[in-house]
Amino acid sequence: MKNLRNLAKRIFVFSAVLLSLFVIPFNNSFADTFYKNTINVRINKDGSADIESIMDFEPSKGTEYFVPVNNLGKSEIVNFKVSEIKNGKEVPYESLESWNTKKTREEKAKKSGVVKTDKGYELCFGFGEYQRKTFILRYRVTNFIKLLKDSDMIYWQFVNKGLSAAPGEVKLTITKGEGSFDNTNSKIWAFGNKGTIEFSDGKIVFNSLTGLTSSNYVTVLVQLNKGDITSGETIDKDFSYYKDLAFKGSDYTKKADKKSSNKIFYVAGGIIVAIVVLVKIFGKKKSNGYQKGDFKGEYYRDIPEKEWWKLSDILEDIGFDGQESIIRAYFLKWIQEKILIPVTEEKGLIFKKDTLALKIKSGFNNDFEEKVERKLFAMFAGAAGADGILQENEFSDYLEDTDNQEEFESIEEDLEELSNEYASKNDLFEKSSKGKYSHTYSEKGKEFTAKLVKNYNYLKDFSLLSEREISEIKVWKNLLIYATLYDVADEVEKQLKKLSPEFLRNIDMDVESLHTAVIYSNAFSNDFVDAYSRSVEEASDGGGGFTSIGGGDDSFGGGDDGGTR
Repeated sequence: MKNLRNLAKRIFVFSAVLLSLFVIPFNNSFADTFYKNTINVRINKDGSADIESIMDFEPSKGTEYFVPVNNLGKSEIVNFKVSEIKNGKEVPYESLESWNTKKTREEKAKKSGVVKTDKGYELCFGFGEYQRKTFILRYRVTNFIKLLKDSDMIYWQFVNKGLSAAPGEVKLTITKGEGSFDNTNSKIWAFGNKGTIEFSDGKIVFNSLTGLTSSNYVTVLVQLNKGDITSGETIDKDFSYYKDLAFKGSDYTKKADKKSSNKIFYVAGGIIVAIVVLVKIFGKKKSNGYQKGDFKGEYYRDIPEKEWWKLSDILEDIGFDGQESIIRAYFLKWIQEKILIPVTEEKGLIFKKDTLALKIKSGFNNDFEEKVERKLFAMFAGAAGADGILQENEFSDYLEDTDNQEEFESIEEDLEELSNEYASKNDLFEKSSKGKYSHTYSEKGKEFTAKLVKNYNYLKDFSLLSEREISEIKVWKNLLIYATLYDVADEVEKQLKKLSPEFLRNIDMDVESLHTAVIYSNAFSNDFVDAYSRSVEEASDGGGGFTSIGGGDDSFGGGDDGGTR
């Protein structure tokens, strides 16, 4: 009996220890929570800025909160004060001449101070109890405006990366003490997160679209007309110097690189549809694969991959349109399957003209197996509206809504993820010694890119095929999908038109329907992409829009850490 009691005691002790191992790491007491950060910036006539940072924050460790502000140039931080909202009223903290980081939490409670460092400042305050509170930090930055040779500038990091807890939501508003901001006197960009920046009622307004992580930050770059503000720090550099620094590694650079001024014109119903090719591609370009233009005269006649929607990045690497190719192919697929029905509608009150339109099949449910296809079709249906008919260029109005722009970006991200998963699953990339995939194609990957290039050659040179070879083709729908992916569907169509009607009937090919499908799929897929590209181009040019997750390096202010300690 005694042995049993000892055994029970040992089991109890072991269980208690084991339970503690599971409980302690997940205990909320070790995780700060930063619910929201609202930042208000007022630019003064003397080139200084008054900054107010409102923090909805719940500390759970440490004795104080600190905000590093580094890389100040000739700027200084003055008049730092902290207060707390309590029962709807603002309660100021005591401002200390010097701040001792080694004091206890109780000694620091409801006090604030500044620590001067080799890099700049640390703005500190004692938060007191481990409770959710609303703190308000206020301070002035002298020489906030940078007076450059050709224009003036704001380039400041307002939220640091590496915080003990990143804010779940950030809103930043920049105003002028005198005058207003708009696209006639300013250009605006933001970096370090997923959000939007825009002009609104004479203000510059940034809003995060998702919660920030420890690697995110909020940096804003503003180009100001020369002379609008006459005081600040004079720097003997042009604005392009700082813009190049900020754009390095940014999405703005990628977006600008993807722009194309080439336009392809399709004639339908007396209308010329101008198509601008632009796609936002994420991730690094893979190397050592074969390129479009290789293997001239060599062909691959089979379908390279049935799940063609998983090939966007690989197609991009080879030299095709990438994600735009997939969108174009989906439109052709929907038209082939009679889910979308091409129609023409009259437009104009006095001078009537026909315009292209696509009508959703009555009673169709968006029940596609692939998530990315469902999401893309849902966007089409949303843009079409209650009547289920989408006219060309109508998607532009739909994409004026930020939520819809965000959904389009998520489709692009899904396509990229599908492509990377496909390449990894099929060992198309080389692996490092640690087992991680590189951005270099393996031998198997090179073989696959060669297969795609040869298949492209086959469809591009379709006019060289004999009637016998054409009659042996069994997978017309997939072949036309790949012709659309490679943007050579019109070449296939031209060759088919040369064949006799009897021969076409024998292979069950309606050339007129194919012609319509090619015209409409190109027009509407590019209308989708073009509408999004305009919002991207506006953002890259400084007119506001989406922010960049990367870039914004070498800005003034901010730092790489902060939070509780």
